[in-house]
Amino acid sequence: MKDQTKTATVNVQLEDYDHVAFDLDGTLVDSEAVVESALRRWAREERISPDYAMRMSAARRDVDLVAAVAPGLSPEREAARIADYEIQAMGLLEPIHCAVEFYSSIPAERRSIVTSSARVSALARLKAAGLSCPRIMIAAEDVSQGKPHPQPYQTLLRMLRITPKRCLVFEDSSTGIEAAIAAGCDCVGVGPNAMGHPDSSGWIENFCEAPFLTGRAEPASQTERRPRNESINETPHTAV
Repeated sequence: MKDQTKTATVNVQLEDYDHVAFDLDGTLVDSEAVVESALRRWAREERISPDYAMRMSAARRDVDLVAAVAPGLSPEREAARIADYEIQAMGLLEPIHCAVEFYSSIPAERRSIVTSSARVSALARLKAAGLSCPRIMIAAEDVSQGKPHPQPYQTLLRMLRITPKRCLVFEDSSTGIEAAIAAGCDCVGVGPNAMGHPDSSGWIENFCEAPFLTGRAEPASQTERRPRNESINETPHTAV
């Protein structure tokens, strides 16, 4: 008998929203091995316990992590270094099951990405996973306060000029869910770390469990369906 605690339960319909926003790491791509490889390398070079750095990195932007574990270093410079190490380890990245198909089923003008990753790392992740670059992406350097603060999603909503309830969010962590909800958006949890959040609008293990949503989106054009690792020439709009 199937474990009922892992059954997808979603209380929203895609057609009720004007826009869909996705978190990136853990939601669209499995970047855990990439992040761990880069962060442990950086920590060893700075003579910081790699295990401590990993524990402190949870739900933090790299600039915030550096400030927390290495206050004598420049957060911006070291975050850029970590991002470079992530790019070098990008071969370890994998897309979340059915994420490419579901993401591509949303018309380009109706989707965006809100990530705690640096922009250069996020673009490399998208390319490695075969995901089209969104027209709008809110990255770590676009905000002064990261998730769970609502600022990342508030920034997106200002750029879109829509009310929060017209934007549906997919997030894989309680931190991300709290950020989306604090901004006034409905949020669906994705993956084991998001299961059971009391304020979410539902949960799916991965995007293979979202057929009820997939069929409601207009099909993406052929230009939106890039093969894995094809070069991305677009540059997403940034926050101003």
